[in-house]
Amino acid sequence: MKNKIQIVLLLCAINLVNAQEKKFTHHSSWNGIILKVKIDSTFYVSSEFHFRRTNFLKDREQFIGRPSVHFTPNKTYDFALGYSYIRNYSFSDYSNPINANEHNIWQQVQLNHTHKKLNFKHRFRLEEIFIDKIVQSINGVNSINGSNYKNRFRYRFTLTKPIMKVFENKKIYVKIFDEFFINLQDGIRPKSLNQNWFYIGLDYPLANKIGFGIGYHNIGLNSSNNTFITNHILQTTVTYSVN
Repeated sequence: MKNKIQIVLLLCAINLVNAQEKKFTHHSSWNGIILKVKIDSTFYVSSEFHFRRTNFLKDREQFIGRPSVHFTPNKTYDFALGYSYIRNYSFSDYSNPINANEHNIWQQVQLNHTHKKLNFKHRFRLEEIFIDKIVQSINGVNSINGSNYKNRFRYRFTLTKPIMKVFENKKIYVKIFDEFFINLQDGIRPKSLNQNWFYIGLDYPLANKIGFGIGYHNIGLNSSNNTFITNHILQTTVTYSVN
């Protein structure tokens, strides 16, 4: 009898936790432009611009500008140092109450290898993040007052496979990746899971130096106040490389 009571209490506790968690879903369109300029045989620079809208394109969700410098001693390693400017827009009750900025500096290493027709990438990124601190006055008006700082670790596993030759040595690829974000305590100790990204789509060349990607992107985000947000995304990316 005692064991039955314990089981009932445990089930009630689980249901109470699930009931307290707030869950939201929205749909977005993420569109990016990536520019790459080769400096020499081992260095190149890159600039990314991401324009993100949500609620079926009605509202601005986010803008990102992300320049970086890369060192590639061989085909396996890609070391990078970069900066991200992020503008987060207020678009719903579960987003920021006002528009706010985020600045982060990041260090990254990417490992590349192939097996037969499969291409693998492992990307490890450490971020130092400064986020605008949103405060509310006595009369309920929100404003920015300084910033909050946190560290975050990201790991992305990417798999690509050629499925069709288009012209010359250019091919259409199917691309799949999964990436998780880990909030860190002081130093590099893991603290909590921030979010998880999953993507599946196609990459194909438009011209010799221009590529285009399109696919489905799903994000699960653990936000503040015990809130879990799911985002279903149609993502497009244009890349332009200057050798």
